[in-house]
Amino acid sequence: MATEPTWTDRMSRASFRGFEFLSDSHDAKGGRRLVVNEYPGADVPMVQDLGGKAWDWKLNAYFIGPNYDLERNGFLAKLAEPGADWLTHPWLGLLWVRAHNWSMHESTDKGGYGTVAIEFVPGGESVQPTPDRVDVAFDRTRKLADAVEEGFALKPMSAAGMTSFIAAVQQKLEVLRQAISLATLPLTWANQIKGLIAGVKGDLATLMGMPAAYASAFRGLANALGGGADSSDLADTDRPRVVSRLAKAATAKSAVALTGVAATDSALRYNLIQEEALRSRLLVTAAAQVAMADYRSEADRDAALDSVVSAIDTLLPGLPDPVFQAAVAARASLIEALLAQDLKPATYRDVTAPLPAIVLAHRLGVDEAVFLARNAVRHPLFVRGRVYG
Repeated sequence: MATEPTWTDRMSRASFRGFEFLSDSHDAKGGRRLVVNEYPGADVPMVQDLGGKAWDWKLNAYFIGPNYDLERNGFLAKLAEPGADWLTHPWLGLLWVRAHNWSMHESTDKGGYGTVAIEFVPGGESVQPTPDRVDVAFDRTRKLADAVEEGFALKPMSAAGMTSFIAAVQQKLEVLRQAISLATLPLTWANQIKGLIAGVKGDLATLMGMPAAYASAFRGLANALGGGADSSDLADTDRPRVVSRLAKAATAKSAVALTGVAATDSALRYNLIQEEALRSRLLVTAAAQVAMADYRSEADRDAALDSVVSAIDTLLPGLPDPVFQAAVAARASLIEALLAQDLKPATYRDVTAPLPAIVLAHRLGVDEAVFLARNAVRHPLFVRGRVYG
């Protein structure tokens, strides 16, 4: 049975410096600084306009209940801090203000409550809203992918060299397809990726006629890999495993044996190195996108972050300058965005003698599947080292 809303439910909510409070009404006062000069014998005064007046906003903050005094004290401490900050005004939206004056009224009525009447004035110096860290991380990851795609180029090859090149790239794409399968993605997402890989393999001869087309096609594959985690609602507990697989695929060296004339074709060897660089760098951007999530466990967050950062660090020494700068920026923003999440550390144990995963999961109070994903368990019957619940 639904309960009727109380009078506190019908009040509006505001916040200042991250402190939320109830409010019932507001006043706002503006105007212009006019000086009216009246002269003897003159019927029409002379009016001087000195510019606009500073806005004045007034709000009442209500603190209600048996512990209202604790909330009130915390709010008063926020008001007393010097400088300007953002006020989330329930009627006027986001305002850059300073708390100018405030007064307090208290009563034992309604179980006890306090009212703080605050007068806000404009904050003064110009300011821009702080950009969201996650948006910055996604933007810099996109710029890294742009730099990788723009820097891709191949040397002209002979017909025989092109044939060997296409065969080698198809082989590498098949290795990637198998790596994706091992990541155990959700079915729809996995089928989409496998279809894209098959399409690139089938069109390889055409795509290689214009290297930029191949770079664009692989960029599309990387975007599908990175964006699929959100569109398929991949759980945060599953992301470390997928990120780890993508990071390993990005840093793995897949040597291709060249025989005959192909073994001495310098253009072919150069182009294979360029293609591997493109694939590795774009797979890192996909891993970074998958890692961007709201985690519930510090261990899961740290595992995903460590996989991406380690992969970027492995690739950094061989990156050309524009890609290097973009990679460093993406790395920094990813670390900042994920470490900003306020997570409680997971329960952990140091296991010296190997134990089955199902036993450890039971002792740590988590589902076995969550335990396996969180700890990247290689063999479920023989688990040792530090494990997280």
